[in-house]
Amino acid sequence: MLDKLHRELDRYREVAGRDEEDLAAMVELVDQLKDSAFNAAVTAWHLGDWVFKDMTADQRKALGVRSLGDLQAHGREKCRALYLCRYAATASKHSEVNTFRDPKVEVVVSCEEDAGWSVHFVDDGNTRAADQVFSEALDFWTGFIFENHIGK
Repeated sequence: MLDKLHRELDRYREVAGRDEEDLAAMVELVDQLKDSAFNAAVTAWHLGDWVFKDMTADQRKALGVRSLGDLQAHGREKCRALYLCRYAATASKHSEVNTFRDPKVEVVVSCEEDAGWSVHFVDDGNTRAADQVFSEALDFWTGFIFENHIGK
């Protein structure tokens, strides 16, 4: 799943920053951009499911992780990027976020004249590029998995 998140990040970066003159091509580009951002956010958030399943009973005990919810809470608290990915994944799936709702978070798709189309997160007034958020989530999970020898 780490490899999948890396591929989703690459797919996002392939289309981010581009623009198209032709209306049909632009619509296709924006759809690809939104789809790849959604896929990256969902993969980053749901990596926790896979990590939890790969953890042994001893690893769970040592890390104080009794349930998937405990691992998800740990991820949200330790990695703001993962918090943002959860928000985007949940909002995209359910059209809104009801659990752990945060009115200071939003996901925006925009086009800047010199920078092309992109997705960014607004987090308490601070704007963060989506690829940076996805990369930080990937780094978090990579570190967590390897530092704790999960899945070996």
